[in-house]
Amino acid sequence: MRPSIVRNPVASERDVSVGPWSDSDRARRYDSAENRDFYGNLLQRLVADARWFSAGLGLDLGCGSGFATERLLQAFPGVAWHGVDVSLPMLTRAAHKPSMAAVSLCHGAAEALPYAAGSFAVAVSNFSWHWFQPAAGHEVLRVLGPDGWLLLSAPLRHLSNAEGNRWLARRLHARRRSFRRLGSQGLRMEEMASLLPGGMRIHHLDSVVIEERFPDAEALLATLQSRGSLHAIFGADDVESLSDRPKGGVAFEWHVGLLHAQVRS
Repeated sequence: MRPSIVRNPVASERDVSVGPWSDSDRARRYDSAENRDFYGNLLQRLVADARWFSAGLGLDLGCGSGFATERLLQAFPGVAWHGVDVSLPMLTRAAHKPSMAAVSLCHGAAEALPYAAGSFAVAVSNFSWHWFQPAAGHEVLRVLGPDGWLLLSAPLRHLSNAEGNRWLARRLHARRRSFRRLGSQGLRMEEMASLLPGGMRIHHLDSVVIEERFPDAEALLATLQSRGSLHAIFGADDVESLSDRPKGGVAFEWHVGLLHAQVRS
């Protein structure tokens, strides 16, 4: 039996935070084995030292098609997990997965969460916070209970010598006149704490480097597009030209900040 999706009239498919996930084809391209490995492995890094909660309700914030949620179910079997996302096509794909049968799925925006105050013992945002507006932090604080936890991973701005990073930087620079500055861009490690709402204290702050390898530049670009990363992180919907592309296999590095914070008593 697959879980039903609780539809929230507050979060419409016209919501700006839906971004590229407003149609089924893009959700299908996102729901790939490569992306499952990337988000799942990152989630394992995020929760590696998090064993402070073993029961209660947990929220996967921006759950998408369930990559992180599947790992959360394995890591914390005593927690009753809920998943929320603003994209109905993404939630539909999550609902069809047998591994998600125990998860309550809800259509809602991070900036207006459809849950009562103090509902959750823990909220997890695995590489999704760069899609949210500032109001999301206050909503997370509202739905967390006393001493509740927020576990968060977010992309960091960092120069890399990996061939794929250098190639992408050249392509973005070539179309700099159409480059869009976004609030999700330019986050540095020392700015991770700025993602937190007032009323929370940091227990753990670290960074990791995730390397991916692709058979060629076309595969790298296709993966970045499937994740919406060009749009949300790099400020471009495409890079137009594949000129000067690397030959053969391409390495690409992600610098990611990991943060554990708790509601102040």
